[in-house]
Amino acid sequence: MTAEQATNGHDDDILSGPENYRYGTVITGPDFEAKKAVHGRRMIQQRILTHGKESLYNMTGLVRAFPLDAEDLPLLDSQMSFYAYFSGRAEELAIRHVGGDPRDHGAVMCNRVTSGVLAIMLGLLERDGRVLSVVPNGRSHPCVQQAVELVGGKFYEVQGLAAYERALEKGPWSMVVITPMTPQKYHLPEADVARVISLAKGDGIMVFTDDAHMASRAVFYDEPLSLALGDVDVTVWSLDKHVPGPRGAAVVAKKQLIERIQTQVFQFGLESQSGHYVAGLRGMEAFDPERIREAGRLARQLMERLRPKYGDYAYQAGPGVAISAEDFGKIVLSRTNDQDTPMIAEEMSVAAAFIMLRDHGIVTIPITGYPGAAPTYRLMMHPDGGRLGIDNIEEAADNAVQCVADLLQSPDEVRSLLLGTG
Repeated sequence: MTAEQATNGHDDDILSGPENYRYGTVITGPDFEAKKAVHGRRMIQQRILTHGKESLYNMTGLVRAFPLDAEDLPLLDSQMSFYAYFSGRAEELAIRHVGGDPRDHGAVMCNRVTSGVLAIMLGLLERDGRVLSVVPNGRSHPCVQQAVELVGGKFYEVQGLAAYERALEKGPWSMVVITPMTPQKYHLPEADVARVISLAKGDGIMVFTDDAHMASRAVFYDEPLSLALGDVDVTVWSLDKHVPGPRGAAVVAKKQLIERIQTQVFQFGLESQSGHYVAGLRGMEAFDPERIREAGRLARQLMERLRPKYGDYAYQAGPGVAISAEDFGKIVLSRTNDQDTPMIAEEMSVAAAFIMLRDHGIVTIPITGYPGAAPTYRLMMHPDGGRLGIDNIEEAADNAVQCVADLLQSPDEVRSLLLGTG
């Protein structure tokens, strides 16, 4: 919903949920998104087995490693050993990583951000509770809306501070959700986040920050950690987004709230299991902000290369460069005289990702993303942008745009490219 839309109508009429990512001719639903992800992983497997690990370039911003130390393994020989040697260590470290204090906050380790968000809503939101989400642009991660609706709540979303201030008047609200950096890598500046929090707390509303991208946000934009942004009640942070850990998440909340969340985590099996937990601990211990700073320097250089070609369609995505799916479609259509195509912009953006993998060994989010992942065209410089080099990245981007333009009238070829089927 745009800021302008938030000025019309009454009560719920002025508010809506975010627009869903669209399905098209090839990617027609979540089942096909899953097939796409499976095919992408097979392509990665085949390339590594044929050409070696060095032939692949990870430009997702995600490593999703499992960094267990050799001395960890004997201590994981049983559940009891795990409790004795590791219990509580990851939680305390996670609290400090997000800017909290163990005297005031508690934490629970989850198997992914989606699990953490679900536990938060199960633990803190009552049925029919109204949740107001604020994003800078784009939309929040679909798991936030899905979790709210799963527990019987009502979800609304606005873009930007002005629309948020107007929407607050349409309360009462049970919770405000802030996404400081969206899945499309749009960024809500620190000052706006602080204002959102202040207004919410002034009305006695619970504040939840979906700060999955905290590591890149805080380092690239030189901003406070999650709990230092203001009077935040609960936050979730990813252990694999620009962090050398496994796919996992830390939920950190005020002490009077964490037990309610933890109960849901344990009741529904959302917690990190022993090896996963220790890998998350090791990932947090190994976190090095300098890696993000290096990626950020490279991303700014790439932006200087791509802006003259793609204009304002290209935007700084933290330590990366991105183009929305809709705008990527416009760029592709500008390369051809035939504007009539059965493909939609989202499919063009995803097709470009598969072309970069096929032709250049570049892995971006659409290759490995689960159903619900944003189809944004994203070139994140962490971890392998430096190894690939700016010249090669620029060449791959140009090649991808032209190849997609050449496929606009060939949906069967696109289907084979994305799904591995004719």
